[in-house]
Amino acid sequence: MKGKATKIVTSIISFVVVFMMSGSLVCASNTRVDQLLSQMTLRQKITQMMMVDFRKWQQDGESKASDFTQMNAEVQKIVEDYDFGSVILFANNIKETKQSYELSMALQAAATKDAGIPLLISTDQEGGSVYRLGSGTALPGNMALGATNDSYNAQIAGEIIGSELSSLGINTDLAPVVDVNNNPANPVIGLRSYGDDPIQVGHMAAAEIKGLAKYHVIGCVKHFPGHGDVATDSHYGLPVVNKDKDMLLKNELMPYKVAINEGIDMIMSAHILYPQLDNSTVYSNKTGQQEKLPSTLSHKIITDLLKDELGFKGVVVTDAMNMKGISNTFDQVQAAQLAINAGVDMLCMPCELKSKADLNNLDAIINGIEKAVQDGEISESRLNDGVRRILTLKENKGILDFNPNQYSLEHALATVGSDANRAKERDITAKAVTVVKNNNNILPLHVQKNSKILMLTPYENEVAQMLMGYNRAKSAGLIPDGAMVKSQYFMGHSDVDYVKNNLDWADTVIINSEVYGSSDTAYKNWRSLAVKNITQYCKENNKKSIVMSVHLPYDVQLYPDADALLAVYGDAGSSVDPTEAIVGGVTSSKAAYGPNIIAGVEVALGTYGATGKLPVNVFKFDSDKDSYTNDIVYKRGFGLTYPARTISNEALKTRVAQLEPLHQEDYTPASYSALQDSLKAAKDILNKTSSQEDIDAALKALNQSFDALGKVKKENHSDVKNEAHSLKAQDNKNISNTKTNTKKNIQKASSVNTADTTPIMIFVWALLVSLCGMIVLSIRKKHH
Repeated sequence: MKGKATKIVTSIISFVVVFMMSGSLVCASNTRVDQLLSQMTLRQKITQMMMVDFRKWQQDGESKASDFTQMNAEVQKIVEDYDFGSVILFANNIKETKQSYELSMALQAAATKDAGIPLLISTDQEGGSVYRLGSGTALPGNMALGATNDSYNAQIAGEIIGSELSSLGINTDLAPVVDVNNNPANPVIGLRSYGDDPIQVGHMAAAEIKGLAKYHVIGCVKHFPGHGDVATDSHYGLPVVNKDKDMLLKNELMPYKVAINEGIDMIMSAHILYPQLDNSTVYSNKTGQQEKLPSTLSHKIITDLLKDELGFKGVVVTDAMNMKGISNTFDQVQAAQLAINAGVDMLCMPCELKSKADLNNLDAIINGIEKAVQDGEISESRLNDGVRRILTLKENKGILDFNPNQYSLEHALATVGSDANRAKERDITAKAVTVVKNNNNILPLHVQKNSKILMLTPYENEVAQMLMGYNRAKSAGLIPDGAMVKSQYFMGHSDVDYVKNNLDWADTVIINSEVYGSSDTAYKNWRSLAVKNITQYCKENNKKSIVMSVHLPYDVQLYPDADALLAVYGDAGSSVDPTEAIVGGVTSSKAAYGPNIIAGVEVALGTYGATGKLPVNVFKFDSDKDSYTNDIVYKRGFGLTYPARTISNEALKTRVAQLEPLHQEDYTPASYSALQDSLKAAKDILNKTSSQEDIDAALKALNQSFDALGKVKKENHSDVKNEAHSLKAQDNKNISNTKTNTKKNIQKASSVNTADTTPIMIFVWALLVSLCGMIVLSIRKKHH
């Protein structure tokens, strides 16, 4: 009993020790955050809850604001003094790799001066239509990722973004968008959404978050509780979604539940009215009347739904507070107060900062929040909760221990827009291209030496993308020498006459359709009307027409006369010179460019196969009502497929190996010289990227030279005749393709076919005569 008691006591002590040790670790983890929090003044807590921007800046003595790309003394002093929690960077700020890296490091140096707290440095690097890094990898965008129908591609996209941002010292990506695009007329989300299936959207977002996390970059899903089913852009007005919570839980909210389960660190709120979630009002100091609360300012939505019911423990950041969805109704001070009381932890762009004069607005907001706390309108515990969440996130991601020595310009230069990243981008984008119509299997196009291809785009900056796709196909050997290509953009013109000269020249036309909104879809705008008229002209004049939908794919229903239709989910153009050398399938330029149009051309020409699937239902458009109906023209998941065109030179390689061993002394000089010329031409074809047409022509010429070699022979040399005959017989039996075996077979065949049989026949006759003699002698002996 005593031994048992001792064991029990020992076990209890061990458990208590382990429990206390684990508790001490938790306490140690919280102690640092709590210690920092306890040392902060009220104003420091307020500014820690701010994400400010310096998109442009006008220094004293300057006539106007310009893009803020390099740290200056004025901004440095502001960052040092105000203890901001975060800075958001835009395309104006991060144009080139070296410049972006130096700006990021300078911002952190200012923030951490005198033991200050390091910044969350953020940007909207969504990919596709929204990307900020001027020298980075643009990526095809979320709807294109959805069209690949494979969440692993979203993870790769997240890894590319994470690797590039982290190398620059940008630790927060305000992405991915998880809005469900269940309204084809949505004016702001569209291509930024993975699709209209909430389950697929959730899986894609979770995969991209995983990719970002690999490089310790904070992801931020947006725009809660959902911006997909709206007809108004909250940048310019206040959208309304009149759905109850049950409907939202089955659709808009589903991706957020997935992201929260995956441990997402940050969620951005939307400036949208959800009257069935919160229909309360508040008196507006700006309008002088009662106003309804958009989700960003709603306690029922931010705290009760997001934090309590859905269990989100991370940081809630607002969409930009200067957007019209809020600023039309509330002044800057009241909007900030309402947002914090709603449960928001970080205010994104609470006011515009373009010069030192704008600090007056910033100070007014800080003073207004401070007064609200002092008056009891905002509890300090609410501020403490928000700041604790921010500091905990910074601690968990290692940001509190920011060390500039862990970063290097060399690493950034080797990572941002790297060949490896752009090669992955190319593959992902090609997998997204969706073929929805392919009459007579016109795709992939088989370009011939006499082909004349015309590429038409609505805007000039898309021409480079079209020609880059063509040049990549040529580099892959799919475009033979002699084929011709022309390009033209038709901005503002819907009539065929504007492009008629080039149309009459061409036999095949590839044209981009870039449709925005209902007026375009109803042929009321040149962007859709031009494509309709051109495809009709092509059909009437026996020309092939291929239409690429380069924006939302709903326009694929508009062009019945087109021979083929593809959706590429992105219209971002490029300033890249289309004649620029292409290395390994990617341009050597470091400027970011949209990959979607390029991929569409590559799939049309067969450099890549067609594998994409529609990530949204294409609803029929009623032009009389200027709206979409509930009838589906193409269902989500639809997409025609075909393999990439392949180039095969194995037959030519084999023939060269067979013919190389032949000896000059066995043939006439003229015939042997002709064979050598054909062999040299064939080797030249094999040593470079060649089209199938050129490869086949080289093989034909080589065979013709060999046939001529067999006909032009030396006189009185039966061994030459038999050697050539043997080689042809071996070729018909598909003999070995190695030089050594070919030579052995030729020599073996030669020795058999040229042997003299006379001695053998004499020996046989002598043997028969001897046998006959022996038989006769035997018979005679029996008779005697």
